[in-house]
Order: sequence, then structure tokens, then C-alpha cells
Amino acid sequence: MNKIGLILLFLIFLCTGISAQEKEFVIRGQIPGMRDSIAVSLLTAEELPTNTICETVVKDGRFELRGRVKGPILCTLITTNIASLAEGEEIRWTYTPVFADNVEMCVQASHYDSIPLDAPITSDFKITGGRVQADFNAYNLWKLQGKGDKDFILTHPSSVISVYLANKMLRMGYNLTREEVEELERAITEVPDDPERLAVFRRNCALAKVTAKGYPIVNLALNDMNGNACGLSEIIPTGKYVLVDFWSTWCGPCMAAIPGIKELAERFPEELVVIGISCDTDLKAWKAAIEKKQATWAQYVFTKQGYKDFLEKYQVGGVPYFLILDKEGRVISNPKYVEEIKQKVESLCK
Repeated sequence: MNKIGLILLFLIFLCTGISAQEKEFVIRGQIPGMRDSIAVSLLTAEELPTNTICETVVKDGRFELRGRVKGPILCTLITTNIASLAEGEEIRWTYTPVFADNVEMCVQASHYDSIPLDAPITSDFKITGGRVQADFNAYNLWKLQGKGDKDFILTHPSSVISVYLANKMLRMGYNLTREEVEELERAITEVPDDPERLAVFRRNCALAKVTAKGYPIVNLALNDMNGNACGLSEIIPTGKYVLVDFWSTWCGPCMAAIPGIKELAERFPEELVVIGISCDTDLKAWKAAIEKKQATWAQYVFTKQGYKDFLEKYQVGGVPYFLILDKEGRVISNPKYVEEIKQKVESLCK
């Protein structure tokens, strides 16, 4: 290879390295009324636990946050004066949702006091910079007009925000019908700004089509109260409506739901079967809670593999989680709260 060729290769390598180094986000703000020493931080917001990406304080009336993210990610931009209160000043916090990406971004507000507690955009406040954040602003304005998430997805099929919303809809098994899942799958075929999120979406679609409303419950490995192995699909009776309560003794909302479930079981003994599925590992505590709460319906506990499959195949984050099945054993409802369970059961068993 001649000298010119080597020089060209070196320049290409150098430019590639510089380009890679430049791929970071910068979030700047110079807002009237935002005095020095106010703390500003950026935290992840899509998964728990949240993590601090970067933080700074206002200096000379402005702030600048720098960092790098793997891809577009929903974050929370937090400001507070708690560490530098002036005499007579009230403590103030703000929590602004923002889609951080490796671009230059700007926080714009007419005055620090005009930054809302947790709204992403108002007539006096917004964050700009990059295509993803522009779409996020458009989505939030869309919501302010009373329009729905699915319509936004269908009209912005290549947006990171659309695939983010679609993934939320696909999680929590038996939340959508198969037709609804396939409609999302047909709409979202490419997301140039976030191919990794698109890959997750495709996987979620595959799982959601198996756990779609109107389909039989996906089998999970269980043990009964005597330690005998069984499968969830084999313990579902036909000829009656079935309420499956996924719960745990260490889950406050789960324990709070038991009295309401017990009331339904006693009101509709001929029409409704209740089945409890616990993710407890302390079997002694599990059995004691059943006895104390008089949760006398059929009770089972996940095996280690059963619980792993529950989280993965049903796309849930944990318990409580409820399913209602029709008399043929098909899942027809995924209620979120006891009151919602009552309304559904009463409408079925009236």
C-alpha cells in the first residue's frame, strides 16, 4: 500500500474516532430566575431502580449536563433548591420527563417558577433538541388534546416514542387481543433511531400473541400445598368462571386484595372458582398467611422455573396480577384492581 493510501486510512480512522467521541448528549439551560447553586440532575426513568446519569449545579445563571447514553431513553430532569435555600425561600423540586439522546438539547422556560412540577411541556416551558425529543413533545401535546396512544403510534410508526408506547401496551400478558397485537406489528416495521428497542418490540409481539385475550392461559410450573408438582393449565376447571390471583405474602397490595376476593368467592360459589398462585419462597409464611386470612380457595405456589416463566412469558414485573377466564378456560380480562375485579365478576355472574 502506498503512502497516500496509508494516509487516507489514518484520516478515516481519526475521523471515526472523533465522531464516536462526539456522540454524547449536552443539555443546557439559562433560565431567568434560576439562581446559582440550584441542583440539576438527570436520572433514568424507564426501569427500576433509577440511576443518576449526571448532575451539576447552576453557575453564572446557567447549567450544562453532559454524558452518553446507549440509545434514546426516557429520563427525568430534576431541579431543586433544597441544598441552597435563601432566607424565607420555599423548597422547590421539579421532575421533567425527557427523552435523552446523544444530541444537543436545550431547556427553555420563561422563568424558573414557570417550570411545572412534573409536566413535560407547557406554553411557557419545553425541552428541545433532536428528533426523538421533538416526537416526545409532539406526543405530549397530542395527549393534551385528548388523543390516544394507539392513534399516535399509527400516525408516527417509525418514531422511538411509538415503539416505546407499543412496548408498554404489549407488556402485562392478556392485555390486548391478538388482532390488536398484529395491528401494532404491522404498523411498526422500522425505527431508525433505536434499532435495539425495535428488536425488543418484535420479541414482545411474539410473546403477546401467545398471551392474548381470548386465548387459553399459558402453562406455568406449580406445586400444591402438599408439595405435589402440577401445571397451571391443568388445574383450570371448565364450566365456571375462574379468577386467578397471582400474589405473595410480602406484597402489601396483594394482601389488601384478599378480603375483596374472599367476598366474591362467597357471593358466587356456584359460578366462580378462585385460584391463588403465590410467588413466595418461604412456604411456612405462605401457609400461615392463607390460614390467617382464611383464603380457603385452591392455593398453589410457583416453582423456581414457574416464577421465571411467569415474569418472562406473561411480561409482568411482579404481583399482584389478576386474570379472569371464561367457562371454556379462555382469558377474557386482566383487571388491575379489586374494584375492577368486582365489576367484571358481577357482570358475568349476574
